[in-house]
Amino acid sequence: MADARFHWRWLCVPALLVWLVPGLCAQEKPRVWTSADGRKLTGVLEEKGDGWVKLKVKDKVYRLKLEKLSEKDREFLKDYKIKKPLVIKTELKSTKDTDLKKTIKTLNVEFRNMEENQELYLLVMWIGKKNSDITGGSVGIMQQLECFYSRDGVYGHKAGFYDNQQVGESFRGWAIRVIDMKGNVLLEKASSNSYLRYLESAVTRQAPEAPGKEPDKKQERP
Repeated sequence: MADARFHWRWLCVPALLVWLVPGLCAQEKPRVWTSADGRKLTGVLEEKGDGWVKLKVKDKVYRLKLEKLSEKDREFLKDYKIKKPLVIKTELKSTKDTDLKKTIKTLNVEFRNMEENQELYLLVMWIGKKNSDITGGSVGIMQQLECFYSRDGVYGHKAGFYDNQQVGESFRGWAIRVIDMKGNVLLEKASSNSYLRYLESAVTRQAPEAPGKEPDKKQERP
């Protein structure tokens, strides 16, 4: 007979959240383009393909053949990589080990459009409620992870929570912070706005600091 500890089942439909992070991240800026016959227009490069480009001009997108652009513009486009705002997605999944009476939460964090030679710091916080048959328990930080990522991808972060109301902690939510290597905070999000406060009290070892910034006493460990 198979070991019951390996009998897993899905508990819920994953919750998917998407954030576009412009601002401090690279993105295309308007550029003056010249047509093959010398006319000029200002537009933002949206896409490029084999023999064509898409330019956004005054909130409208136009698809142009490369032959319609000047030789200088065609040369510019040859090896040019389009800059796009950083996209960060989160997806929460739940599984349950019925034998251990434990719920496993997986927070998948996806990064898209990361710049070349860029590295991002990710702080993941799990918020739990201490199970107690006397006081009813209190909500707080159960676990936190510090990670560094240098390429686009989906990265999973797991934590286990007990279903037994007299043992361990039960799941309440999560919070994340994303920082670039210059110390710029790109994103702070949580499953509930009330949980953002836990990011302010985070005690971290590896979070990047902006040059010249005084160390945050709350960020230091003895």
